[in-house]
Amino acid sequence: MKADYLIGAALHSSLIIFTSLKLRQRFSLCCMSLAGRHGNSFAARFRSLVERPLKYHIYLSQSHEVAVNLSIEHYLFQRTHPASTVLFLYVNEPCIVLGTNQNPWLEVNHALVRRGAATFHSYPSKDEIKVIRRRSGGGTVFHDRGNLNFSVICQQAGFYRDKYAEMVVRAIRKMNPRARVNNRHDIVLDPGPLLAPPHRPDLDDTHQTPYAAEGYTMTPRKVSGSAYKQSGKRVLHHGTCLLASPNLPNISEYLRSPAKPFLNAKGVESVRSPVANLVEKSQPTPQLDISILQHHIIEEFVQMYNVQVPSPPPSVFSSAGIAKLEDNKESAAGVIDERLVEINDLDLGMRELLSPGYLYGRTPRFTISTHPWEKDNRPRPPLPKWFPPSARVFLEVDKGTITSSRISLSEDADVAVRQESMFHSALWGYRIWELDSFWEVLESRLPPDTEQKEDIRRVSAWLDLMLGKETEYDFL
Repeated sequence: MKADYLIGAALHSSLIIFTSLKLRQRFSLCCMSLAGRHGNSFAARFRSLVERPLKYHIYLSQSHEVAVNLSIEHYLFQRTHPASTVLFLYVNEPCIVLGTNQNPWLEVNHALVRRGAATFHSYPSKDEIKVIRRRSGGGTVFHDRGNLNFSVICQQAGFYRDKYAEMVVRAIRKMNPRARVNNRHDIVLDPGPLLAPPHRPDLDDTHQTPYAAEGYTMTPRKVSGSAYKQSGKRVLHHGTCLLASPNLPNISEYLRSPAKPFLNAKGVESVRSPVANLVEKSQPTPQLDISILQHHIIEEFVQMYNVQVPSPPPSVFSSAGIAKLEDNKESAAGVIDERLVEINDLDLGMRELLSPGYLYGRTPRFTISTHPWEKDNRPRPPLPKWFPPSARVFLEVDKGTITSSRISLSEDADVAVRQESMFHSALWGYRIWELDSFWEVLESRLPPDTEQKEDIRRVSAWLDLMLGKETEYDFL
């Protein structure tokens, strides 16, 4: 049974230390901004509800910070009663979220991320878009204010992968009847025409719709993907719902790494699928659509388990968004916010997710090479015109740290062997995420009389471009 799930790694007991000044400053400022103190009574009340042996929890987050919401989710997964069932809904600012076994250098275009999110609708900040690694498996996803995230935590007994996707489809169909669950456990929209009555499936079947898909020229469009995590007898299933994202045209660019043709990675690579919004409008109003779908999902959850909520959902989950918590003998429900970072374990989890060591230092082993080799014989695309024609680059990286390299500039075999040894000594043991640039390291580590300095600069520039470093070279 365990093989059916992608198991997230256990929580570190301490943060990975990192030395890059820029990364350290960004991390510290972000944590400080999230950990502002508002008094601890609300957090203490939430903690007491989580620790009670209740059958059901329903929470809607008022925070739009991805690290806060993922940490709340993890806290609920770890701390709620083993027999309880939890529904948690949240919406994030624009961000990119990787699965626990993924490679950020393969999944993300870091140069675009670094330019900031000024091009995104409903997000005026020019700061970098956050890239974060979650604790569950699955592929890389993009979040924004037009994207609702759902999470269900339950017992392993009675769980199957489509169970809560089917619940969400029932909710979505109140807004769009074309939704169904496909054979990859995703939620898609069938694009075809309405079938004639004799050919229409049962409307209660969440895996079929009355809209033709098979044989129709348009491919079903994905609106929701899922990821899973199992620990002991508990299962976490969470997913996304693209409701009315105004950023669909930009998403693929941010999830397309220039290093992909040159990088050979272990771990999980994302499966690319055509996507669409559930609600198509020329001028989307995501907040309105999000509120409607939140209400429908809560309704379906309550009906699925016959939950005796503390008060009717419209009261508990006020459209005004006022944080409040209510409970009875069976369940707890309410709107929560960033004050929950007052809870020590939750705060530590948030800080861990925001640390560069968690994002980059957990990356499975990979290689990057300019030319085919015995374990990666794929044809490579043409290298830039400014790249030295006789140069060859090979790096092996494990957990973000360079463990082996073979870099040469000369066509002469003997000279190339000596150069490989020289570059290996200079780069071995460096954490890629801590390097400001490869040229800066090589210039400081190689002997002063090293020849072909200009070629070394150009090789360094290529590595910087592939691995997401800031590039300031006059020949680019």
